Amino acid sequence: MSEELDDRADDASSARVKSVEVAVQILDSLTEASAPVRVSDLARRLGMTKARVSRHLQTLTQLGLVDRAREGEGYVFGRKLLKFGRAAVYRSNIVQLAQPYLQDLFAGTGHTALLAIPSRGGAMVVASVNNQFEPGIMIHPGMLLTLPTSPAARLIYYFEGKKPKPVRVEGNLRRHGLDYEANPHGTGLGGIAAPVFEPDGLIACSIGLILSSSLLMPEPEEALLDQVRHAALQLQNDYAEGAVSPLMPAVE
Repeated sequence: MSEELDDRADDASSARVKSVEVAVQILDSLTEASAPVRVSDLARRLGMTKARVSRHLQTLTQLGLVDRAREGEGYVFGRKLLKFGRAAVYRSNIVQLAQPYLQDLFAGTGHTALLAIPSRGGAMVVASVNNQFEPGIMIHPGMLLTLPTSPAARLIYYFEGKKPKPVRVEGNLRRHGLDYEANPHGTGLGGIAAPVFEPDGLIACSIGLILSSSLLMPEPEEALLDQVRHAALQLQNDYAEGAVSPLMPAVE
């Protein structure tokens, strides 16, 4: 009798583990999708019946991890999952490690310093130290930096191997080990960003500055670039010493 009860307990435990695995597979599929995903598409991708996928989606929806799309059919991430994601990002190891280097970068240059991580559509700011005396340069966590004018977004696009490559990035990396861009005809603000890599060579984040475009034209001062490179090197050494992307060109 005891062995029979143990077998039943093992079967129940195995079923629960399997349910968790399926839930994670569904969330992975939603992560990779650029639009709401239908039940039939999820079932086909996961090799499961629509009925089984629907049961899991119903549970995930009740838990707030998945939502129905507002327009049309399909499912998207739920608010609770986005809340978990934001908490994980803002409390992550690299954000904590970067804080003193952002402070030093701001203190050494007088310009707004920021840390940005890969995000769908560009780079998301996860930490910043703002210059309170320079109007129009208030950067806050959660802000999305986008192509083509954001060096942070361009670095992420470049090192994730997306096509077409952003213009000037490879040349700037080869000459300076970082990217920069002036935007005199838009906001009047420019940026400098240097990459920081994961232990496996994937891009983890960028660290850099937001400042007046006039300071980047026709070329930024080498001393300014040096301070950004130094901050990136320090953060890289703390986070994953020696890591580098195979896409990183040799600096001339």
